[in-house]
Amino acid sequence: MTGRKILALAVVLIFSMSLVGCATNGYYDPGRSAGAGALGGAATGAALGAIIGAATGSPATGAWVGAASGAIVGGVGGALYARHKNQQTRDRARAAQAYGYTPTRGSMVDVNEVRTMPTTARPGQNVDMAMTYTVLTPDNSPTQVTLVREVRHAGRTVGQPYQVQAVNQNGTHQDMVGFTVPRGAPPGSYAVSNRVITPYGSSERTSYFTVVR
Repeated sequence: MTGRKILALAVVLIFSMSLVGCATNGYYDPGRSAGAGALGGAATGAALGAIIGAATGSPATGAWVGAASGAIVGGVGGALYARHKNQQTRDRARAAQAYGYTPTRGSMVDVNEVRTMPTTARPGQNVDMAMTYTVLTPDNSPTQVTLVREVRHAGRTVGQPYQVQAVNQNGTHQDMVGFTVPRGAPPGSYAVSNRVITPYGSSERTSYFTVVR
């Protein structure tokens, strides 16, 4: 292997490691959550791959290899989370009726219910984290919401917190994301912080599951 090839591969390795640690205020940038992280990593990998290609004399091959490597690295941070789903379950009228809401009350943000399914899991198994939340505004305008999950055990965060953004109509919505219990997770109780953050305020509830061996 020539010196130029070794240098190019070293640059990719160092830059890839820096991608894994990218976070904003302790939370992943929405653009880097799960699959989005893989796509962002792939794009960066492709750019680096072009540099590799130039150094090795094959620009096209370099871009292909770089994209594949970037996708793997970019997806690492959100690898514990998958199968995200967000859907409306009650329209504005029914949500307002359930809360006795009127526009004179201003904007309202509330996490109604949180669940983990199953409540007991083994390392390597999947836990679905469900959160039902309501957003109502006086002008009935679509609202950007940031949905956050953070799993903690014995006071420490497990993996990276999960964060994603959506633009919702007024009403009640159910959000669900799958979480794979790490294979090395110790037994015990795990707390899941479920948060909804909007320009009008935020709301949070905690759910729990237990890891057994």
